[in-house]
Amino acid sequence: MDSIKDQVQKQFLQSGRGYRKSHIHAKGEDLIWLTEEISNRLEDPILALDIATGTGHTAFALTQSARRVVGLDLTPHMLEIAEEEADRQNIPPITWVQGDAENLPFPDRFFDIVTCRIAAHHFPEPIQAFSEACRVLIPGGLFILIDNYAPDAPSAEALLNQIEKRRDPSHFHVPSQKSWCQMLYSSGFSSVHTARTWETPILMPDWFQRAQTPKEDQSWILETLRQAPQHDRDELGFQDTDTPRLMWKKAMWIGQR
Repeated sequence: MDSIKDQVQKQFLQSGRGYRKSHIHAKGEDLIWLTEEISNRLEDPILALDIATGTGHTAFALTQSARRVVGLDLTPHMLEIAEEEADRQNIPPITWVQGDAENLPFPDRFFDIVTCRIAAHHFPEPIQAFSEACRVLIPGGLFILIDNYAPDAPSAEALLNQIEKRRDPSHFHVPSQKSWCQMLYSSGFSSVHTARTWETPILMPDWFQRAQTPKEDQSWILETLRQAPQHDRDELGFQDTDTPRLMWKKAMWIGQR
């Protein structure tokens, strides 16, 4: 699995700054929903952790909910960008830690909140990462996971992951909504539920640019989509227009320790 994690670091060393200004990552409405869920469920949380924090947008949002926030990422370059952006936006102080979500460098029962947003599909062992999140939470603490999920149809799930991997070699797997829930249940949480689902339109030129996808791979992805069965194209919301687009299914899951 180390080669996969090396690929993750290599990819985000190249493309990290594209995520700094990405509307989906920086300003998604799900950041508001996340802080609302925390406010509704916890009274005065002290310590929050965002795993695979990337360029820090979720950690920034957590400063509205917790007294202290830690942002952890595997890639030092991403943490450098996060720190720069926090300074630029005058975000309250955040502790940045380089580390692996599948082996968290924190003691048991330490955090009130752990979050992971639009990142777990890069994890080679997501159950291990979720188990680590559960381990470092206090009893009653919350783990909030936000990510894409695949259609239930196996052929559409396979197509989605095929084009995602071709676009971004650090991608590992996007499972179905049911599979995400099963993984969370397998990780030790006392309760798990899907708090919200929604869809996000993806403009493919922007999507390619963010990952710095080579032109030949962009062409391969578009042609693969055009040649796919109609029902799979429909499941992925593929529109083959002057600006091709997809429609990604997303959800927020909440696990309680």
